[in-house]
This record gives sequence, structure tokens and C-alpha cells, in this order.
Amino acid sequence: MKRSALDGSQHTNFIYLLPGLLLYAAFVFGPIIAALGLSLTSWDGLTMPRWVGLGNYADLFSDSRFYIALRNNAELMIFYCVLPLVLGITLAACVWNLKQREQLALRTFLFLPYIMPTAVLGIIWAWLYNPAFGPFNQFLRAIGLGSFALPWLGDFNFVLPAVGIVATWYFFGFCMVIFLTGIQRIDPSLFDAAKVDGASARKTFFWITLPLLMPEIRVVLLLTVIASIKSFDLIFTMTRGGPANATLVPNIYMYQLGFELNRFGAAAAIAIVGALLTFGINFAIHRLVGSKSKGLA
Repeated sequence: MKRSALDGSQHTNFIYLLPGLLLYAAFVFGPIIAALGLSLTSWDGLTMPRWVGLGNYADLFSDSRFYIALRNNAELMIFYCVLPLVLGITLAACVWNLKQREQLALRTFLFLPYIMPTAVLGIIWAWLYNPAFGPFNQFLRAIGLGSFALPWLGDFNFVLPAVGIVATWYFFGFCMVIFLTGIQRIDPSLFDAAKVDGASARKTFFWITLPLLMPEIRVVLLLTVIASIKSFDLIFTMTRGGPANATLVPNIYMYQLGFELNRFGAAAAIAIVGALLTFGINFAIHRLVGSKSKGLA
């Protein structure tokens, strides 16, 4: 019987894994440990770092701007996670009934935003929102709704939804593709049985499609939550956190502290808190949605 190249001893297999482990340690664990160490110091980038222990974290949790950033990030999760998930799963249920050619065309068209860099999209959408010559306000004025033409990215009340809508537009096509793949995984006999029993499309969706899509819902939630917590480039290119902190998020605040105020220790503390937040929310999603997925398996 021919042996595989990996059927050697544990020591031999470890040698094969060693290059990958070293690269992973250098580019993943190394920066994390460096950021953790930096967060315990006060460093301006030029002089020697000064040990301050948990001082940066104490300052951070007494900083009102940090809480504003967290609140904005929580509100953006509606646009990064909830709306793309709802739109994606609804569209997937509708598109799935189309013929293959129409389904492929629609899937490709709606997925296109996801392959573009978000920094580029931010610049384009900032131009679309321009209060003087942007197409949105021009259209509103053309149809006699000029009173609704606003400086979208300069209005305290509308700037966060204006940025969030771009995130929703960016993610919902991606979510739809994930859910379409999930629907194709479901046994067709279940849908046939529901049809024979006279179940309506709404009942088929809520009693068969939605429960059996829990694994895909978990994946979508994990990816979009991570994207919302690490959001930076889209907001930076559109508003830079303004006006007056209306779109400030932790990563924008981290950039301001680190690269504008040279407070690298405080910036590293935000990075560590963001990483812990990401792990915590993802763990909660695994526990809540993952248990439902196992229950349906």
C-alpha cells in the first residue's frame, strides 16, 4: 500500500508545518503581542516608550469620545449586519425561483459592489452625495423635491445613515450569494413535500428555508460583524469621522490618536479593546446561532 508523504512520524510532519507556523507567528501573533505591549506604554514614536501599565486603558474608558465611537459603531451594525442580512435572504428566496440565466445575471450584477475596494467606493459615494452637484440632490430638485436636498455628509442627523447605506449596498449582494448557495444545499424533496401539502410561499420560507439556512446566517453574521467593527476606509474617505464626531468609530479614533496626535500607546489600547470586542461578539454569535444550527442538523 502506497504511503502518503504525510504518513511519517510526528517529528517529520512537524517539519512540514514549521514554515507555515513561523509565518503565522511572525505576521499574526507578532503584531498582536507588539500591540499589547505598546498599549501598556506611553510612546510618541520618537522617544523611548515609557511604561504606564493600564493607564492607557483607564484613560480610554474615561474618554467620552471613545464612548461616542462605540455608540456610532453599534448603530452602524444595523447597516453592516442587519439590513444586508434581511435584504440578502429575502432576495435569495426571490431570485432562487428565477430561471438559471436570469438568476446568474442578477447574482453577478448585485455582487459587483463587493469586489470593489471600499476606499474607492467611499470617494465615489462622497461625490454622489455632494450637495452642490451630486446626482442625488440634482434628481430631487429635478422632480420638485428640492426641499429634501441636503448636505448629506455634513448633516448631523443624516450623515451616519448616509454612510451606512453605502455599507448596506456593498454587503447585501454578497449576503444574497451566500444564501443562494445555502438554498441549493437544502434537499429539494422538502420543498416538493411542502408544495404537495399546499403550503404557501410565506410558510415554506419561514418553516423550511429560514431554519435550514442557520449555518449560512451564522457565517454572514460573523463576517459582517467583523467588517463593522474594523470599519475604517469607507468612513475615512467619506467623512473622516465628522462632522463633530457624528461618524467617529473606534478605528478612526485610533488613527487620530496614533498618526495625528502621536499617542501610539493609546491607539494600541483601542486596537486591543476592538480585538477583544470582536472575539466576544463572535463567541456570542457562535453560542446563539451555532446551537440552533446543531439542533437542526
